[in-house]
Amino acid sequence: MPIRALGLFVAVLLLVSACHPKPGIPPVPQPNGSRLPLAPGHWTGTMGETYVNFNIDRVTPTGVAININGGLSSPYARNTPGHPVTFTDRPTTCKINPDGRSFDCLRYKDMHIDNGLLCGVYILRSEVYHPCFVPLRQ
Repeated sequence: MPIRALGLFVAVLLLVSACHPKPGIPPVPQPNGSRLPLAPGHWTGTMGETYVNFNIDRVTPTGVAININGGLSSPYARNTPGHPVTFTDRPTTCKINPDGRSFDCLRYKDMHIDNGLLCGVYILRSEVYHPCFVPLRQ
């Protein structure tokens, strides 16, 4: 009987451990309409077929120093003079809006931190995107 009792104990132990929540990847935050204070950081994500790395290097009372790079996310992308596969924008400083919690650049408008995400509007010719880039954890 001791072996049978040991087997029953092991079976119960396995059942209990199977019900215990396992550590996993935390869920990706979602925008909730908040406007957090601007802060340095690195956000990343896709916008259409383009993968974007958006860096806020420094925040001052009047401006936000940024640099952006990325590339086409399509495996079939071909590097041509008019449509390069990768890009790097020159670092620039963008004007902080009167609300103090958003900034505008040439094509990026109303960029703000919403629940940890960097959200805003991107306008290029007739295309308008509403990206929300996720923070890159280092």
